[in-house]
Amino acid sequence: MKRSFLIMIALISFTSFAFAGGDQNQTRYDGAIGEGPTQQQRIANPNEDALQVRQLTPDQKLALYSIYEEEKVARDVYITLGEKYSEENTFANIQWSEQNHMDAVRNLCVKYGIDIPDVDAGVGVFELPGMAGLYDSFVAQGTLSLLDALGVGQEIEIMDIEDLGGALEGMPADVQRVLLNLISGSNNHWEAFTTALERETAQ
Repeated sequence: MKRSFLIMIALISFTSFAFAGGDQNQTRYDGAIGEGPTQQQRIANPNEDALQVRQLTPDQKLALYSIYEEEKVARDVYITLGEKYSEENTFANIQWSEQNHMDAVRNLCVKYGIDIPDVDAGVGVFELPGMAGLYDSFVAQGTLSLLDALGVGQEIEIMDIEDLGGALEGMPADVQRVLLNLISGSNNHWEAFTTALERETAQ
C-alpha cells in the first residue's frame, strides 16, 4: 500500500516537475530544488514577488515553517544515526540532501517574511513544540539496531511526503514547485532506505 502511494506521488511530482521545466542539479538522493521565478520573470513582472508575499495567510506561514523544522528533524536524526552506524552510508548521503531541503524551504521563508533563525540551531534543537519529541522518539527507535534505524528512515520519509502533500493546497506556484520537488526527493530517500533495509535483511 505504501509502495503504491509513493509511486502515485512520484507520478504527480514528475508531471509537475516537467511542467515547471525541471532543474539540471537533481542528484541521486535529492529532488530538484525550485528557486522561484526566473530572473527574466522577475524583470518582466517586478511586482509579482511582492504580490505573492501578501498571499500567504498566517496558517500557511506556520505550515511552511513547520516543514522547515520537519526537514531539520530528518536531517538531525540522520546525523545522529549516521554517527552510530558509520558503516551504513545511506544516513550520511541523505543528511546532506535534507540540508538542501532545509535551505530550499528557508529561502521561501525569507521571501515570504516568515521568522526563521538566522543560524541553524544545534542537532536536536527546535523552536516548534513537538519537534524535539519527534527527534527523540526516532533516535530512540533507531538506536535499537541498524534494521530499526533504516526503518526509521522509511517512517520519516513517509511522514514528510504526507505532510508536504498536505501543505500544497492554496500555496503560490513557486511554493508548490518547491514542495513538489521535496516530495520527489523524499520519495528518493524512501527508496534508498528500502534498498538498504532489503540488503541488510538478505544477509
